[in-house]
Formats: sequence, structure tokens, C-alpha cells
Amino acid sequence: MLGAIVDMSGSVIVGLRPDHTIFAWNRAAAALYQTARADAIGTDYVARFIAPEHQDAVAADIRQVLTGVDTWNFEDDSVLPDGTRRTLLWNVSRVLDGAGRASGVVATGQDITERKEAEERFRLVFEHSADGLLLSDETGVVDCNPAALRMLGLSEKQELIGRRPAEFSPLTQPDGTRSDEKSLGIGAATLDSGAMTFDWVHQHVDGHAVPVEISVRHASMRGKRVSVVVWRDQSRRAELDRQRIEVEQRLNVAQKLEAVGRLAGGVAHDFNNLLAAIRNSIQLAIDDTPKELDVRQDLELALSTTERAARLTGQLLSFSRREAPLMDIVDLASLVHDMLPLLRSSVPAQVDLQVHAAPAGARVLADRGQLEQVILNLILNARDAMPEGGTVTIAVGANDTGTHSTLTVADTGVGMDEATRQRIFEPFFTTKPLGEGTGLGLAVVYGVVTQAGGTVRAESVKGQGTSLCIMLPRSMDDVTTAPPESSPASGVIERILLVDDDTAVRTTTRRLLERLDFAVLEAENGIEALEIFNAERPTLAVVLTDIRMPRMDGFRLAREVRTVDPTFPIVFISGFDTEKHTDREGLEDIAMLAKPFALNALSQMLRTTIAARPAAVE
Repeated sequence: MLGAIVDMSGSVIVGLRPDHTIFAWNRAAAALYQTARADAIGTDYVARFIAPEHQDAVAADIRQVLTGVDTWNFEDDSVLPDGTRRTLLWNVSRVLDGAGRASGVVATGQDITERKEAEERFRLVFEHSADGLLLSDETGVVDCNPAALRMLGLSEKQELIGRRPAEFSPLTQPDGTRSDEKSLGIGAATLDSGAMTFDWVHQHVDGHAVPVEISVRHASMRGKRVSVVVWRDQSRRAELDRQRIEVEQRLNVAQKLEAVGRLAGGVAHDFNNLLAAIRNSIQLAIDDTPKELDVRQDLELALSTTERAARLTGQLLSFSRREAPLMDIVDLASLVHDMLPLLRSSVPAQVDLQVHAAPAGARVLADRGQLEQVILNLILNARDAMPEGGTVTIAVGANDTGTHSTLTVADTGVGMDEATRQRIFEPFFTTKPLGEGTGLGLAVVYGVVTQAGGTVRAESVKGQGTSLCIMLPRSMDDVTTAPPESSPASGVIERILLVDDDTAVRTTTRRLLERLDFAVLEAENGIEALEIFNAERPTLAVVLTDIRMPRMDGFRLAREVRTVDPTFPIVFISGFDTEKHTDREGLEDIAMLAKPFALNALSQMLRTTIAARPAAVE
């Protein structure tokens, strides 16, 4: 009966003599090892069925039992005839003969291959998970994986086992709640719901915060309630959130700048039309006024003022990104001296303005008007930093290698801390009270200088003052000077078609053109101009047209003219100057003159355009 029970057992039962030869082999053993009882009996079990790397250990375990241990439990890997491996858990007992001597062992084995593979899969997930995995009970952490240790800066499990994760947290959480109090509240809520996911901040051993998303689920293990805890590091998400917020803020600033730019561009365009009429009228008055009269100097001062106003609108157009900078060779020392009357009038009497700008070849390629704005912004910024007065020093020079010209504005004002210094070039950032600063002054400085290929360096000490140094690539070319105003030319009278919807601009421009010995035909829009052109084309020398006009704009008019005569001379005039229009395609070769324009510039562009027309073929 006992033999039948052994043979029918679902467990593998093997009887081995001290030399490892098989003397008992039940049906389960025959099935597992794919070997019939007759083929197994008398063969060396260890040599035949045990994996080579386990054979010595198994032989030692058998000796343990034979020499006095009643039973012994161990695991080994068995190799089947088809080459596959199975893991068995063995319980081995000694077999005694009639004299009480050990005559062999009986091993009862359970195939635990699937369980071991499941344990290994779990171990791989547990050990290699990027998330922190923990098992805890009422005593604290029972087990954890390496990721949880890394998040806290720990190296050994024993540093965390038996402790509560809240112990590795800052005193308070981001919402201001004490970490220990919040942990107890979350624990109670989790007991009620059975599971919970929430955000938490742990503290690394080096002191830095570790934001995590924690998922807790209660489970039962051997009749005891445990908590399965997952920590997901949110440092990357926090960084992405920070970057997203920063991008949103920049987008918001960009949208503000775009809105302000559109407004500035529109205002500048209209103002340029007004300036064109004013400048033209002043030029006409100058031409009619004898040089010996005092009023002539007043008119010339007014004319130069319109030029400064034109540079100001140029700044607005640059800010709105509708105008490219007008690059000239500028001597920084001369520029500072030219601006001194304006700069001195911009600071109060208690501010001492000192200038160290001896001519020393500090020439740069830049927009003169933009550099004027940069210097004025720096002086105003220094002035505001010294409400009780102080000293502002302007110095022009070159760097040690001579490759860059420098312009430094230093003050003895309140200075600023490092956090403020890092942000001074941000658009709309200001330390002034609400309503007293736009936050654009230094942003414009930064934009102009970097656009010219230079850099701006700010140094400051709280309570001691600030120094801002501009470095621009040094130019070896001569300073750009404006050509003298042209006087009315004499010679053959040529006919010009003038097109502009602004009556004041059109009227004053016509009078200037007449002084340049042009006979002028006028039109206030493109449709009217096209009718005149078709009727008078053989007698016309050039078309001078505004761009933005009702009914038919200057671009469309130019295309219509070129359909009739592809080489006919055309010149654009615009309050937007070099604005890049998407509808200018195919017309890029047509010259464009910015309003308000000087008489000599108008004359030169018209004469050049007329002269460039190919001669007619007979």
C-alpha cells in the first residue's frame, strides 16, 4: 500500500544511495525527467539530471543528510533530456537500514519553476524600476527598491527599513501644512478609500527637495494589512512645468510687444507722413529765405529737429520690427559729445555728469539713431538710481585687444542685488513703483546692441552703484557723413507722376520736385494715377508713389505700370521705410525712400532711377 501511495504521489520522489545511484523512482519523477523507471534505476542521479553548476552543492547537501541531519531542504536546477531546465524544491530525509546505519536518502521534490520565474520577473521589475517601490506596515517601511533609496540619497535599505517616509520630508509641504500632520491625514484618508494618489515633496539627504507623485494601495499579506507604495519622481515634470510657465510668460511678453509694436508702427507711419509735410515745408521756406536773416537759422534748427523726430519714429518702427536699422559708421566719442546738451538737460542739478570720451578711433557699425536711444536710456536709468543725487560717468574706449569699442555708463546710485541684475534686460521688468517705469529701457538697449553684434555687461553692488558696459565690434572705416543738401538742378525739365493720398505730403513734395526742375502731375490714389499714366506715358520720366493708399495701393499700381512698360522707372515712398511686405514679391528691385526724406536724397534717387532705365531700341 505504501509503495502505491509513493508511486501515485504528485510530488517527485527519488531514492538515492550514498553514491547517488537511483534505487526509487516514482511516476511523477518519470514524467518530469522524461525517463522511465527502468532506465533511471542504477544511474547516477546527480551526474545525469542535476545542472553542472549545482552538482557539487547537491552532493554536499546529500552528505549533510547522510552524516546526521534528519532532513534537509534545498533548491536545485534539474536538466531534462530535451535540454530544458526545471527548478525543484527538495525535502531530503535519511534512510536507515536494519542496523540503524544510513543506507541512502529519499528526496521529495516540488516543481517550482513557474513560481521562481514569477519571482524573478517581479525582482527585475522591483529592482530596476525607475519609480520608487516600497512595502510598509504599521512599523514603517518593510522593503524598498534601489530607486526609492536613490531619490532620498540613501545607499542601504537599512537606512529606510522601519522608518516612515514622512521622516524624509521637509518640515512643511508646498501648501504650508506640516509634513507630519499631512502624512497622518493622508494615511487616515487612505484607510477609508483603500487607495490614494497625491503629490508630495521629500527631502534628499543633501537638502534639496524631491517632488514625487505617491500612489498608495492597501493589501493583505499573510493576514496582515500592508501598504504598497509607488513614488514617481516629478522633478522632470516640475522642470517641464517651470519651462512651460517660462514659455507662456515669454509668449505673453511677445504678444504684448507685438501689440505695442503694431500700435507703434501705426503711429510712426502716420507721424512720418506729418513729418514729411513739415520737413518739406521747412525746406521750401529755407530755400526762399536769405542766409543773412536770423529766421534762416531758426528754420535750419527746425529742419534738424525733424531729422531727430524721424530717427525717433525710426526707433518705433524698429521696435515694431517694421524697419531694419540704418547701419552707418559712428564714432562713439563724437556721438556722446553731440548728445551732451540733451544728456545734461535729462539729469537734475544734483547729478554730476562726467564724460571721458576723447576721440580715440572708437568707431562702430550701427544705427546712429538707435545708439542715441541706447545712451539716453542708460543715462535715464542711472539718473533714476540716484534720487538723492550722485555722479554719472560716461566713458568711451576700447577693449584690451582693440577688437571692440566700448561705452560705459556708471553711477553711484543704490545698486542692485544679484537676482535683480539677472533680470534687468527682461522686457517689462522694472523695480520702479507701478506707473513710474515701463521696463522697456534696458530691454531696448539689449536689443539694439545685440542686433549690432555687440554685448552688454552689467555690474552692480547693492548700495554702491551700477556700471553698464557696451561692447561693439570696432570698425576701421571712416565715419559716415551725410551729403550736403542739393540745390535745385538746372537742365531739361522732366515730367514726374506723383501719387500720394495725403494732401499735405503731396503738395509739399510737388513744390520740392518743381524746385528740382520736374514738371509734376499729381494723383491721390492708384486708380487715378493709372489713368494719368496711360494717357501721359510717352511724356513721363518716372512714377513716384506712396505705398499705402485707398482703392489701389502703390504695389498694385507698380505692377499695372510694368504690365504696360516693364522697364518704366518707379520709386516708392513710405512711412514704413524698409517694411517687408508679403505683397512686394517681384518688385524688390524698385527703390524705396523713407518719409520724411531730405531733398538731396529725393533728387539723387530720382536721377539714379531715371538714368538706370535701358535706352530705347530704335
